[in-house]
Amino acid sequence: MLYIYNIYLKLSIANDHPFFVPQLMYTNYLSFTTVSPAMGIKESAIKQFGKQAQAYSKGNIFVDGFHLSKIVEITGVKENQRVLDIATGSGFLALEFAKKTKNVTGCDITRNMLLHAKEKQKNSGLDNIDFLLCDVESLPFPDGAFDIVSCRFAFHHFPDPKKALLEMRRVARQTIVLVDGVSSEDPEKSKFHNEIEKMRDPSHVRINAMSEIKNMFEDIGAVIKDISHWEIPQDFDEWIKRAGAGEETIIKIRGLMTGSVANYNDSTGLHVKIENGKLGFTYDTIILIAEAISFSS
Repeated sequence: MLYIYNIYLKLSIANDHPFFVPQLMYTNYLSFTTVSPAMGIKESAIKQFGKQAQAYSKGNIFVDGFHLSKIVEITGVKENQRVLDIATGSGFLALEFAKKTKNVTGCDITRNMLLHAKEKQKNSGLDNIDFLLCDVESLPFPDGAFDIVSCRFAFHHFPDPKKALLEMRRVARQTIVLVDGVSSEDPEKSKFHNEIEKMRDPSHVRINAMSEIKNMFEDIGAVIKDISHWEIPQDFDEWIKRAGAGEETIIKIRGLMTGSVANYNDSTGLHVKIENGKLGFTYDTIILIAEAISFSS
């Protein structure tokens, strides 16, 4: 039987925080819980992102200032609104929101990522952010607690994305923002793409096609208001290094991607290409804005 440690950690939450949750106050409080399949996936994510927190905090897809400011601009966030950033990682989007509004909370399941976020917050001089260790499937906040709930480049790691969306909708009073890659609508290309992602990063669950994401939002009763598409070029070497893949895995994935170029069939749907001897590809990425009808309405 598999077990996982439950770790309750409070990083920067004060007793007068509007959503203070007592159990988050304990550091070094450990207990054992039987691991369900979903918990096994979460444990994998904690291990992966804990190990590679430094690399992910420097990856170009995460630190692009234009991309971050564009997301915040699209939301139309106002100074007096509360924002929750789900799976905040190193806190890049939370920090960007904190430049525009007075109250931001970032949550993540991985302690090491939050420690990086806290360090970045310290260096930024912004004091209007709380970072909490918590699970998107069981958020410690009341219904409709936040005006805006965002999630950036993490949705494909959730073992039950619809359950995560339901929780996001529950705590969102007004807006849900989802930023993530999307896979091809071709089932075979999507399958191959996800197989490669899983090889690279064991915590990967599934990058969904756009139609699948739309269906999930419809199922939870959230109304999609806007979808922006843009393509993010990726250098293979930087991308594979960020995940900390082993040499054997790197060789295998490089061969699969190179093969899709040689066969001219774009079998991954990633528009793989080789230029000046460098292997690269493109992530089709979305910023989705949805209206959340919270359970407290």
